Amino acid sequence: MLQVSRLCASYGAIRAVRDVSLEVPEGRLVAVLGANGAGKSTLVRSIAGVHREKTGDVLLDGRPVQRLALHRITRLGLALVPEGRHVVAPLTVAENLSLSTFSGRSRPELLERVYDLFPRLAERRTQQAGLMSGGEQQMLAMGRALMTDPQVLLLDEPSMGLAPSVIDVIYGAIAALHREGQSILLIEQDATRALEVADHAYLLQRGEVAMSGTPAELANSEDIQKAYLG
Repeated sequence: MLQVSRLCASYGAIRAVRDVSLEVPEGRLVAVLGANGAGKSTLVRSIAGVHREKTGDVLLDGRPVQRLALHRITRLGLALVPEGRHVVAPLTVAENLSLSTFSGRSRPELLERVYDLFPRLAERRTQQAGLMSGGEQQMLAMGRALMTDPQVLLLDEPSMGLAPSVIDVIYGAIAALHREGQSILLIEQDATRALEVADHAYLLQRGEVAMSGTPAELANSEDIQKAYLG
């Protein structure tokens, strides 16, 4: 469903991502792990079309999207939940969700999916997004992306800055989406959480893929255990 080939991304003279290739098969959950500064967020922002200083190929369901405008990439089925959430603070939950509705599925159908996944959003639908907790804003950011009915959902550090009980809710939703057949690329520093839900994983170090394999293969790696699993 998503194929990335020899992707490089820079900030001026600084090369943040170097020749990264990965794929997300249809209905699978693929994780990209790595420490702070490994290039994970730059990678996913480049895939989504947010970061433009890049080279390489990005194919969505066989179609090249790397040179398209961000809104066209989104309409073709690639939705990013960015690190830091970035909800529209003055708008209500319902208004935030309505901003992203343009797919072929009906708005009530998409809203029902989001509210079933996150009942807390249904309870808070009339509340201003900026007055919600960080965990609730993360739910809203995910719900907003799901309102585009994406072929591939890109999640950038969904657990960052959240309490363990909220992370449980977020990862419960990720697992539920996976069971529904949603294709997901998960960018995550918390290797333990990511490997629990992933079908396949890549380890990013200094902007390059240092290792890839099944969750069991990465979890059994001595380097992974020392650096990421304690």
